[in-house]
Amino acid sequence: MRLSLKAKLTALISVLVLLVVLATASLYLSHLTRQALAEVDSRGRYVANEIYLQAKTVLAQSRLPAGANPADPEFLRSFVQSHLSSDPGLASLLDSAIGYTPTLYYVAITDTDNHVLVHNDPSEIGQRFNPAPPFQELLQSGVIEQLRVIYGPQRVYDVNLPVEMGGKPMGAVRVGVSTLFVRNQITPELRDALELSVVIILLATFSAGLLSLRVLRPLESISRSVDRLASGEAPVPLNRTDEWGILSSKLNLLGEQMRGEKAAFVELKENLDQLFSQLSDGLLLSDKDDRLVLATPAAARFLDVEPDAILHRPVAEVFARSNPLDAWLREVFHTRQSSRWQSIEIPGHAIPRMMVSAQFVAEQDEHVGCLVTLRDASTRAQIEDQIDVATRLAALSRLMSGVAHEVKNPLNAMVLQVEILKTKLANAGEQVLPQLDILNSEIRRLDRVVKTFLDFTRPVELRPTETSIENLVREVFVLAEPQARQNNVRLVFEANGALPALRVDRDLFKQALLNLVLNGCQAMPSGGELRVTPRATSRYVELAIADQGVGIPPEARGKIFSLFYTTKPGGSGIGLAMSYRILQLHNGSIEFTSEPNQGTTFRLTLPRA
Repeated sequence: MRLSLKAKLTALISVLVLLVVLATASLYLSHLTRQALAEVDSRGRYVANEIYLQAKTVLAQSRLPAGANPADPEFLRSFVQSHLSSDPGLASLLDSAIGYTPTLYYVAITDTDNHVLVHNDPSEIGQRFNPAPPFQELLQSGVIEQLRVIYGPQRVYDVNLPVEMGGKPMGAVRVGVSTLFVRNQITPELRDALELSVVIILLATFSAGLLSLRVLRPLESISRSVDRLASGEAPVPLNRTDEWGILSSKLNLLGEQMRGEKAAFVELKENLDQLFSQLSDGLLLSDKDDRLVLATPAAARFLDVEPDAILHRPVAEVFARSNPLDAWLREVFHTRQSSRWQSIEIPGHAIPRMMVSAQFVAEQDEHVGCLVTLRDASTRAQIEDQIDVATRLAALSRLMSGVAHEVKNPLNAMVLQVEILKTKLANAGEQVLPQLDILNSEIRRLDRVVKTFLDFTRPVELRPTETSIENLVREVFVLAEPQARQNNVRLVFEANGALPALRVDRDLFKQALLNLVLNGCQAMPSGGELRVTPRATSRYVELAIADQGVGIPPEARGKIFSLFYTTKPGGSGIGLAMSYRILQLHNGSIEFTSEPNQGTTFRLTLPRA
């Protein structure tokens, strides 16, 4: 779990205060301990000095017996012991020292051989004394060692004051100090110091929290401003003149620059996306480490993968399949040799034949990237065929327009002359009139053919309007219903979500749709289903008109849009040619796929309104 800045600052201040308190407490504890031990040493020496003075007074008032040898140590020790142990003043002093000084464990006077001459415990008189460690050792040790000894098992230390008589050492006054008594003396003061330290730490932590809350309060406003910047909104200025205010102002300025850069980047990205979406060729761009950094939407048709799924991946992983395209690209990246257009065929692929090129880019003899271009060779051939059909139709239109104009005037004259001839031969009876009627009928039929030529070649003035696709298809279904009922055909419009409106010449486009729907119904003499399915993209609207008829023979597929070409008995060969021309007039296109005895699907593509 990550801590907030406020929590970190509070913890840091608390730790600093704790360290300061611990250091201060350690110094205070050291001073308190040393002071307590020094006081114990002072009291011990004071008691030892009082005992020494009292013993010296007693011995100064004593007289050696006549004939005694002062040089005899045994006599001298016995003499001193008897006089000191029998002195009531010295005994009273010993008892009062033990009774009123809580840290003292014993008080004794020993000779030079450590035999007890005087002791607060009379049973110890005459016994050999076992000296305790000198109290100076404890007094001069470190504070940690002092506390360890004081709060450890009870130990006794000795405060020693030498005793001399006549310039000669006579022994020593020994005052025993118990660590248990020292502990009882300093523990209350140490407890008070510990409680004070805890209170100081709690107060310091609370103060640190309040301080961090006050100091870091502007960070909340700055954090909200950063969140607003991330969401694209304008930050909230912080009305302060200190460092926080300066930081907020700089942050706002940075936010303005970021929003401007972001807007420019988004606009550039949209333009690039729009440009790439309009490209029919697939583009792949790799960096110097052979990782893909760019894949246009069209590349998905060639690789059968989404562009986002292959970005930032090594080309060895992207082109890891066993088809000819991946094998060729792996070889190209292995050799790092640029290759111009290479034709590759992949049976069973959505694009069975494609053209591929790979251009490696180098700077100062160092490889920096590679651009792979994928092109649909089969679609290019289809486009060329369509252009060829359109060219031939245009040439045919120009030719037929001239022929029709030249033929129409003689036909009009012929019709007029036939009518005059019929009037003059009215008295000839029925022998001539039938032939004249036949001649008149054929001339008028020829006139209708010429009129059709003129209508097909005459420039059309479009009257585009906003047109609903569904409504237009429904109207065509109403007109085609008699033909559909006659052939037992069911007409289906398969809506595919909300559809944009088309801007077309409603009558002309309705005529083109009606021609295709009627052709589909006539192609199903045994009945079936004719389905119209719209589909919208970002730039185009496509209408698929699929029947379940006999299909178009392979030998006729290249000529079905030619004027007067038909495969139906009694057909005129004008409907598909007219539909093709109407789509061209609307900057659209018409394509078809057909399978014998499976049906035919015409696809009409028009730009969105």
